[in-house]
Amino acid sequence: TDPYQKTDEVNMSRLENSAKNIVFSFGNTILVSILGFISRTVFIHILGTDYLGLAGLLGNVLGFLSISELGIATAIGFSLYKPLAEKDYKVVSSLMSLYRKAYSIIGTIVLISGILLFFFLDFFIPVDQQPAGTDFAYFAFLANTVVSYFLAYKTTLISSDNQAFRLVPINMAVNTAQTILQILVLVLTRNYVVYLSVQIVCSIILMALQNIYITQKYSEVDFSSKDRLPSEKTVEIKRNVSGLIIAKIGDYLVNSTDNLIITKLVSLAATGIYSNYLLIRNMINGFIATLFSGITASMGNVVAVENDEKKLEIFDTVFFCAFLIYSIEATCFMSLYNLFIGDIWIGRNYIFSAGTVAVIVLNNYLTGLRIPLITMKGAAGKYLEDTWIPFGFAIVNLVASILLAKPFGVAGVFLGTIIGSLFTADWYRPFVIYRTVFHAPVKKYFRKYMVYLLLGVGYIALTYWLNAQIYLSNAYLLFLVRGIVSVGVPALLSCALFYRTTEFGAIKTLTIRLVRGTTARLCSKKEDRNG
Repeated sequence: TDPYQKTDEVNMSRLENSAKNIVFSFGNTILVSILGFISRTVFIHILGTDYLGLAGLLGNVLGFLSISELGIATAIGFSLYKPLAEKDYKVVSSLMSLYRKAYSIIGTIVLISGILLFFFLDFFIPVDQQPAGTDFAYFAFLANTVVSYFLAYKTTLISSDNQAFRLVPINMAVNTAQTILQILVLVLTRNYVVYLSVQIVCSIILMALQNIYITQKYSEVDFSSKDRLPSEKTVEIKRNVSGLIIAKIGDYLVNSTDNLIITKLVSLAATGIYSNYLLIRNMINGFIATLFSGITASMGNVVAVENDEKKLEIFDTVFFCAFLIYSIEATCFMSLYNLFIGDIWIGRNYIFSAGTVAVIVLNNYLTGLRIPLITMKGAAGKYLEDTWIPFGFAIVNLVASILLAKPFGVAGVFLGTIIGSLFTADWYRPFVIYRTVFHAPVKKYFRKYMVYLLLGVGYIALTYWLNAQIYLSNAYLLFLVRGIVSVGVPALLSCALFYRTTEFGAIKTLTIRLVRGTTARLCSKKEDRNG
């Protein structure tokens, strides 16, 4: 057998699975987004912003308990790449058995900790701001969190095997049923407790169905295996987990404290208003995340088998993709956020000022530019080399956000996050990845980063100014026209500036290869069936 032909087949299979993950996830995200908007609209008109703020805040408060997970899912997921590729189901069974035992213990700890944390709920939400049903909502969120440790752990296996797209039909069916039921409950009962009850029951059903499917698909895997892991795997997991502990704490303090600070120093209503921006951001970022999560397993394979030059080439391409995608997203957010929320969706009482929106958009754009580094870090298993980053990021973020929240309100909270990222992760993590993964000087990265950052800010400002010159009486038509401008300006300028670069050519070549390879295989399967 020609080894080069075999390598091409493996690469094409890798690409096809990544493409399937992306396409299926896109479909699921579209459906969930549409249903989410319908449900959110009904929710706001019936229950108001206080309950929106409560939901977002409880998610963040209980998110603190997820720190006890200690990064085990990430460490196990990384350790599964090689044995899954080699079909070594004995090692896979040992890993998943360890995972199950660890998560059973963690689930119990989270339950006990959650009950104790309940007695401090008044600190996070002042009593005079707590809407009816707050106590029930807390325990409903806690129950959902605890159950996930006992039922959802197997999804790491199918994700590491680059087969996550197979769960999409189950997700779509349950999510559709849940949204329809929740809308009916809101309209008929106007009761938040019943609404939450439906959500929790459907969530448990979804995890149970996923669990059953994965168990059947991976019949070779013994999830209760008594075999001990090879010593090198045990050392690898312990090493990775130890590096992830601080990262988990730091990530929580960075990503989950915004709502806490806004509620404490601004108001619960402001948290509710921000949750609408967050819903739209998470929806769009969900589409983008499917692109990067779809290639994470493949990047893990690339790191394991390719030379440093090839790794760096692939990273540069992914970095350019991040710039292109997130710069377009940022221009759209800046020009369309308030138009959509205020004039099309729920009214101008639910929008922030343009200055606050600009800070939120810039923070999201900087986060997007970090995604390639985070993806490569996870794919390469580099968990110990920059353990201080999330913690340092979190300290600067918290101090700056608290100091700036009083004079600048919601904008100050996110200015604090931006300051935290610029003083920690944005300058140090590239050194780690370039030194330990690529073994190359980091100056090239910083040149690209500055170009992408300045161009992104320039795109946002230019597009916002151009859209401000457009006046139409029909909000829907205005949204369409501004949307075209918001996508077109950064896309056309990026093509004009980068069409001769290696990264642009790589994306073009990869797209052509993927389309041709997938088409050829489909045609081959069709001929086999006809033959």
